[in-house]
Amino acid sequence: MSGRVILNLDEYLIHRIDMEKDRIGATRNGIITRILERHFTEQQEEQELYNEWFTAEVVKGIKSAREEPLVEHEEVVRQINAIITKAREENAAHVV
Repeated sequence: MSGRVILNLDEYLIHRIDMEKDRIGATRNGIITRILERHFTEQQEEQELYNEWFTAEVVKGIKSAREEPLVEHEEVVRQINAIITKAREENAAHVV
């Protein structure tokens, strides 16, 4: 292949592209190229934002693991059970 991409477009999209072609005088390939370039630029920007967020979350997690005290599994289970018990008691009072 010589760097060509073959797209299978439905009639609606072909009609819209032809309308744009008539409006601005560009070729069909030129219009599709602009659409795809815009799409991939947006996707790349979104991916970069996600990568920045993910990296920041990993750094935050590593910092937390180093600086904050770790909680034993049994203590977490005890806290969860206490929260569930309290919620049940509060909901039982509302149900009656």
